[in-house]
Amino acid sequence: MVYNSMILGINTVFSRGYSIIILLGFFTSVILTKFMINKMIDCKFGTDLHKKEKLKVAEMGGLAILLTLSIFLPFIEANLLVPVLIAGVLGIIDDIAKLSPKEKLLILALSAIPTGLLLGLSPIYIVLLMFGISICSNFTNMLAGFNGLEIGTGTLASLFLALIMLQNGDIIGFNSLMLFFAAYLGFLIYNKYPAKVFPGDTGTLPIGAFLATLAVWKGAVLPLIIIMIPYIIDASLKYYSAGVTKREEHKPTQLGEDGKLYVAGGYLSLPRLILMKKPMREYNIVFVIWALEILCGITALFVNSTVKII
Repeated sequence: MVYNSMILGINTVFSRGYSIIILLGFFTSVILTKFMINKMIDCKFGTDLHKKEKLKVAEMGGLAILLTLSIFLPFIEANLLVPVLIAGVLGIIDDIAKLSPKEKLLILALSAIPTGLLLGLSPIYIVLLMFGISICSNFTNMLAGFNGLEIGTGTLASLFLALIMLQNGDIIGFNSLMLFFAAYLGFLIYNKYPAKVFPGDTGTLPIGAFLATLAVWKGAVLPLIIIMIPYIIDASLKYYSAGVTKREEHKPTQLGEDGKLYVAGGYLSLPRLILMKKPMREYNIVFVIWALEILCGITALFVNSTVKII
């Protein structure tokens, strides 16, 4: 049954031309990201703390992703653009004016109301969506700090949730997530080690908002929770050791003379916990987190194919 649904879904993708939209989304993201790098490098930039040269890197590159999704997502499901844009605009404001964590949580929760109404959700599901968007967006914004970490992990999470939709025979959900995946993958080309652009909250907050919206709307909350396990572990460690604080208040990991990253005290996080056990180069710790995300994604696919949830 699951196999037949996946075959039907793949056939529908090509017959309806969604694959063209997804491919256009990918290439548009690549082009716009390159454009944003050139425009932002001298007006909105940050320092790459984990490089000996302390390179200047363009920030707020997530604008390229927002523009890409704004162009192509309406061709699949226009209502899904609402949580992306609200989270993205909130990210822009935060990247410029620095909102408090509580302010971001509140605004993200309220964004679920128009989203839920447009998608025709019942009041109880809108309440669930309020929690989902605020929590997931916060989590996808927190698991960050290394080249390609937040974008790569978010790209993988969206891919596996897309495969969950394909298992369930949900073509709209699948194609919406594949477009989201393609837009972030295009950005990842320039965000991976060594990063030429940072996404900012503009690019990280929409990840959780979009995934939570699809999961609640399409009844895939349990698979999303499994997919989000690396985020949950990371957030739990941070809340336990440092409470609710801004990222700027955290002391970064230290780059050793051997090119490896070391942790000397401070708050806990998933990457820092791993580095405490085994110092490694920046791209290696990112690969470890990606591998964990892949493992969780495969587990989610297995659970979704075997556990029936009403």
